[in-house]
Amino acid sequence: MKLTDFPKILIPVYKMDIPNEIIILQEGDYIIKWKDRTFISKGFLFFQWIPRLSVRFKGKLGDDFSYSWWSLLEDDIGIEISLPQYNFYSKGIIYKLREFEDFNIVCQLPPEIILGDTSKVTDMVRFEISNLKGIYGSPVRTEKSGHRSRLTFTNSESEIIIDKSPDFIKLKPKLVEVGGYHLLYTGQLKLHNNKKLTYQKSQDILDSFSYYLLFINGRRCFPLFPTGYNNDQKEWALYSPAFNDPYKGVISWASDEPNNGIEIMWNNFSEIWENIDDRDSLKTILHWYTESNSNSAFIEGSIVLLQNALELLFHWVIVEKFKYVNQNEAESLSATSKINFLLSHFSIRNEIPSDFDALIKYAKQNNIVNGPESFTRIRNHIVHPSSKKRKALKEIETNAKIEALHLGIWYVEMILLKLFEFKGNYINRCSVLKHKNKYEKIE
Repeated sequence: MKLTDFPKILIPVYKMDIPNEIIILQEGDYIIKWKDRTFISKGFLFFQWIPRLSVRFKGKLGDDFSYSWWSLLEDDIGIEISLPQYNFYSKGIIYKLREFEDFNIVCQLPPEIILGDTSKVTDMVRFEISNLKGIYGSPVRTEKSGHRSRLTFTNSESEIIIDKSPDFIKLKPKLVEVGGYHLLYTGQLKLHNNKKLTYQKSQDILDSFSYYLLFINGRRCFPLFPTGYNNDQKEWALYSPAFNDPYKGVISWASDEPNNGIEIMWNNFSEIWENIDDRDSLKTILHWYTESNSNSAFIEGSIVLLQNALELLFHWVIVEKFKYVNQNEAESLSATSKINFLLSHFSIRNEIPSDFDALIKYAKQNNIVNGPESFTRIRNHIVHPSSKKRKALKEIETNAKIEALHLGIWYVEMILLKLFEFKGNYINRCSVLKHKNKYEKIE
């Protein structure tokens, strides 16, 4: 095949050269109102990553502004800011005022930050993604070279494509070195059959896709800067800072190989997401999953969060969706029985992984017969802090607790993968933890 046979790679609407680089969103002559005074300030909106994701305005005040008024601002730093030609209006607070600087006013703006007219329907929505892991996809081309960068996610109503930056191999090491954020993928959302997208429909689809990316990545990497287009004409742009996690190296189940099953699984995930009750359960489970995978609550707290996720999975899937047991029967089952029920239903092995030496040792010392029992026993020592249990918890080796944590995460991953009918190779974190062959196949 010739290079020209491949589709063109998506060109980023917003681009970064280094991690945490501020992004200029919109320049113009802004109108600033404070109390009964109005000023024109030539400046720009910008997106800032550090110390937290935020949108700010930086501008230069004209000669009609007297800095002697600054003393009057002490108890009232609220302002209104607008850019009428872009249908933009926001309230904010004055963050900095400096007389002898080129840009002498900086304002902090709260969500939502929208420019343009969201009442207009669009052909497509473009967006950017930060910090998503590298995954090989189908070929695309730049002007000079080809790259296996495109992932395509299709369901009954829409198609989402995301293209990994052709400079990913250069950008990712910089991100790993300094941390924070870097835009690594560009995406595009379209409805099938050339149907038009409303603003709300685009937000609903991207909300579901956000949680799908979370599950793939093991950390939050929600789409940023969604921008609606008609015939390449920008109609609106949403600049509000969606919650994203700063870079942290974690284990993710998703293989980086092409044709790895994650594109096909999106359709099944989407179907489950359509049900409001299912969606609420998924959001909660994926929140606990990513917090545990990120070790946000440290080892013991993360084990507790995983137990919550597994408990919810049992009630949502076994009791409510498949109705294998009723609510009264469910309440009489132990946590260990519930996890074993889930694993049995999805044909997932329940023995402790053979490489988990510390957890196997702990199980033998305490006459524990399988993985779910070892996990729940440690969890019970954490949440039922009697003197006896506190002493028992203190005596458990740290490596045994680490292995129990990853065993619990693996249970959640496998249950969700089976629920979403995933087919393909996945990364088994239990093997990765012991630096062994990481790929296993689900058929």
